[in-house]
Amino acid sequence: MKKLSVRFFGLLLVSSCSLLAQLGGVYPLNPPIEIPVFAGYELEENISATSFSLTMAQGIAAAKLTGSGTISASDFYVDDTLDGISFEGSLTFSATIAKRGSIVTLSGAKATLGKDIAGTGTYHDADQGDLDVTITKVAGAFQLNNASVNLESEELSGTIPAGSLAISGYITEEPSQRGTAKAAYGAEQFGPFDFSGSIINPEINLSLATSSKNKITGTATGTFGDYDDVSFKVTGTRNSKTGISALTLTSTSVKGVSAKVNLDENGHISGAKNSLNVLGYKLTF
Repeated sequence: MKKLSVRFFGLLLVSSCSLLAQLGGVYPLNPPIEIPVFAGYELEENISATSFSLTMAQGIAAAKLTGSGTISASDFYVDDTLDGISFEGSLTFSATIAKRGSIVTLSGAKATLGKDIAGTGTYHDADQGDLDVTITKVAGAFQLNNASVNLESEELSGTIPAGSLAISGYITEEPSQRGTAKAAYGAEQFGPFDFSGSIINPEINLSLATSSKNKITGTATGTFGDYDDVSFKVTGTRNSKTGISALTLTSTSVKGVSAKVNLDENGHISGAKNSLNVLGYKLTF
């Protein structure tokens, strides 16, 4: 009788612990991370005798940071035969971003001149003197090496390596006289610019249920600053020995946003192997 009582008590204790460790209900999470947002961030500066104005865009599920704006020049020099060039047109920007501590890196960052650029210039001909030139295209891109934002100093900076722009056009009075010239430029510093973007703290509200076989299902809603809320499908498994529930969150409203979180029996974030993919970032916490 004594052995039976001890065994029964042991089974009851294990069963009670198992029930306490299962997640069921609503659990609000505040991942301990800060996310820099570039959306609406504006840049205005000069690059190699050109002036640009650029506004950043950052979609909730975008893989890259992008931007668009304009670029212009009022007295661009190519060589001794072609100078006084004025042009204007569109400019686009792209970069892959990552956050490491207080530094946000912009890998592969570049500003690309649009196909709509046009303008005028002067061609110095040895026989005919100065001739007006119609510029039909300025092609090229400014690469940005080591581009990053320091969140502590709130500055964006990088370097532009040496390169060139291809300027195409024709003699205005003789359209058949067409040609393309390369305008080389040297390396220069990019920035530093003040970073006026916002910093957001994500919020995730989970609604979970755990089956008798330790399978977890549910839904979640993620709030990320001023962006529209993101809906998630939640699946996972509870470890009966540790009481830790490993969850995978897959967005059902926008493709590309996801998360992996480990929760203890009280629904609190556990361990360091948690992650969130949003706004082009792959964040761990």
